[in-house]
Amino acid sequence: MSRRVLVEAAGGPEVLRLVEAAPPSPSRGAVRVRVHTAGVAFGDVMRRRGVLAPRTAFTPGYDVVGVIEELGAGVAEAEHPLGKRVAAFMPGPGLGGYADHVCVPAKELVPVPDALSDETAVALGLNYITARQLLTRIAPVQEGQRLLVHGAAGGVGTAVLDLGRRLGVELVGTASKAKHHHLETRGCEAIDYRSEEFERVLKGRPVDVALDPIGGSHLRRTYETLGPRGRLVAFGVSGDLGSGYRGVVAGMTHWLALKLRPDSKRVSLYNITISSGASRAHCRSDWQHLMDAAVRGELEPVIGAVVRLSEVRGAHELMDGGGVIGKVVLRCKEDV
Repeated sequence: MSRRVLVEAAGGPEVLRLVEAAPPSPSRGAVRVRVHTAGVAFGDVMRRRGVLAPRTAFTPGYDVVGVIEELGAGVAEAEHPLGKRVAAFMPGPGLGGYADHVCVPAKELVPVPDALSDETAVALGLNYITARQLLTRIAPVQEGQRLLVHGAAGGVGTAVLDLGRRLGVELVGTASKAKHHHLETRGCEAIDYRSEEFERVLKGRPVDVALDPIGGSHLRRTYETLGPRGRLVAFGVSGDLGSGYRGVVAGMTHWLALKLRPDSKRVSLYNITISSGASRAHCRSDWQHLMDAAVRGELEPVIGAVVRLSEVRGAHELMDGGGVIGKVVLRCKEDV
């Protein structure tokens, strides 16, 4: 039997339900992967709460790491040997990863270096790919520039800090006071978003690039921190989740208003697999690059928690609570 997490109605972590069924069979050109680890992302939390979620029951999950277990018709074993360890973005995207077994097109597979653990490999997936694309293609940063990232202690935030400091960028990040030590050890100036107004802290010290996963009216405050030719990238809507889908749509009006301002500042949206320079092919190439860099000791992904698939509600409780630093990973292998 094979297990997967099912969401049948919007709500809190309690709506995450583990179900069993026969393992799926790969279609032509696809393979079945026995999942060892799956990434937990804020996008999963959004869908669980009913924002941009499928209208029918679904399984969350963007990225997985595991081994090839079965080949579909037309897939050559010489190229994709059984037992080979691989990483894969779910075809959804963002749907299907919380499971013991997944079927994905063979062309989507990325080989995992032997030197990396399953947990590290998946931690270098969605969040690090996002960070790399933001910093190298969407809003390319240069050595010596100042970068502001909100949610700097989260999955994407810690990845931005890791990559940014290696690019020689001056880092500024917002996070709760309890997480400041972690930011500072990574060379980041920390601002407490609960007790400080970040735009006032940065007054007179404009940033070249600002990354905002909060969205809505928060974008206007972030926009104020930009220098004359600065760039703001909106890549999330966490601040509008409380109002559901309507809140997300309403929040987009703030982005549009900033986008239409007649000045030299630039404003853009980012969505993985959709934005220019963020295609599925880019994602595969970026993931391979990131894993190779980690093998060389050039990256240090932060894994905040590893939670068994059977305890998936606990993983989402961590995400909802906001106390975890770095990536939350689901462990499927040996969870029996």
